Amino acid sequence: MVMPTQHMQQGMRLYRAFHQFGPAHVVKVHHSRVIPPVVVELGELVGLMYRSDKGQPGQPLTYIHRMEDPPRLVSNIEGTQLYIVGGSYRVTPRGIEG
Repeated sequence: MVMPTQHMQQGMRLYRAFHQFGPAHVVKVHHSRVIPPVVVELGELVGLMYRSDKGQPGQPLTYIHRMEDPPRLVSNIEGTQLYIVGGSYRVTPRGIEG
């Protein structure tokens, strides 16, 4: 059995704190881990809407957050990848705050 790395363990702890239960599975995804040197600003991310089964495995709810200090929504120059940069939000056991 392969032991999870320290980063994987930290990610799994955050998942558990946020969702209030552990992940059903872990998937390794290959993607660029570094934001490109040039991005295109699309605007302020004043709100965020997502679906999660937080606290209720298999029963997803829709969550809507208004960002008090909005981060910027940007894309790569090809327009194929979005990034959220800046702002003062954080992920906690209570949800997305800030």
